Amino acid sequence: MKKLLILLLFISIQTYCQKATWIKKPKEQWPNIAMINDVWFRNGERYVHSSFEYAATGFLINTGKDTLAVTAKHVLWVAKSKRMNTVDLKNDLQRWVMHPKGNPKDSVVIDKLINTDSTEKLTGPNSSILQRDWIVFSTKYVSPRVQPLTPRREPVRPGERVRYFGCPYNDPTCVMLEATVLQVECNKIIFSFPKGANVGGASGSPLVDENGLLIGILGGASSDKATGEKALYAVSTRYLFDILDGKKPLNVPLIPFAEALRKEIASKGETAAMKKFGALKNDEMSCFTYDFTVENINSLGDEYLADNKTDLAIVVYKISAKELSFSPTYYRLGKAYEAKGNIGLAIESYEKAIKLWPDNKEAVDALKSLRERC
Repeated sequence: MKKLLILLLFISIQTYCQKATWIKKPKEQWPNIAMINDVWFRNGERYVHSSFEYAATGFLINTGKDTLAVTAKHVLWVAKSKRMNTVDLKNDLQRWVMHPKGNPKDSVVIDKLINTDSTEKLTGPNSSILQRDWIVFSTKYVSPRVQPLTPRREPVRPGERVRYFGCPYNDPTCVMLEATVLQVECNKIIFSFPKGANVGGASGSPLVDENGLLIGILGGASSDKATGEKALYAVSTRYLFDILDGKKPLNVPLIPFAEALRKEIASKGETAAMKKFGALKNDEMSCFTYDFTVENINSLGDEYLADNKTDLAIVVYKISAKELSFSPTYYRLGKAYEAKGNIGLAIESYEKAIKLWPDNKEAVDALKSLRERC
């Protein structure tokens, strides 16, 4: 038994310490990694809106046996036929091609969606898309000039230097940007926001460590829990390995945390609810049981506010703001404080909302109206 544990530890350390061949070269010699998703459906449909030229970013992985294509699962919010409402292409797909932006010659032709699931909802209260934000395809053709990445199993740690390779809509070519891991919460890797980065279209970008190993897939905007400054987040490779390892069942529905919070508030009060939230967030396995998305938590606050349960709404919005410094949450918190008659805290909340998102018209108008009345 002791020999087995030593062997497993050796394999783990060896995998963690291995360095991809391509990353040993000067940066200007690095191969193509990030690609755009070009998608066509049989009925002539492409994307949910004609303004999209492509659907975010994709890349390749090397499993040791196969070369597979990967992108973010929420890309299916953009690249979908009208009748799609689950993670199932329904035989509607005509063609899905990935290639470096501006370079269609070095293409990857998609074959089949490996983690298709006709029970996994794309949207709605029971959707867990953002918690399991990976879709994996087999491939028909892979250009030899596109570099597959090797996934890393070992946990990511705060302070690690990382890079992501993405194809933002507002950049003429795919880009590589460097960052630092700030926090790791369950399967979410929060990392610093590179100066001048364009985020739109970067969803699905691979996040790699200093050795060139794949550690996550870019999900979107987040915030530094320590400072409140804007950041980005990636979903770790844990779910990717569930797919590759053939785990069954793969997509167990998550419990909406709003429901657990409602029960805790009703039975034990606000203080107990805050403690429960803190305890669950400190449990690294809880995100595989509960849906902690801000939208889910805010929905309970919205319900309380509509029912004139202002104090409870404030508690819920404060919990939500603790989870993510999100402009719409502070706007909601401001409305709750305003309804309670606490004008000072309402103004403070609106100002926070505007600081996080200067174009939040609802917060700007609410603050202007409140100051005019005062």
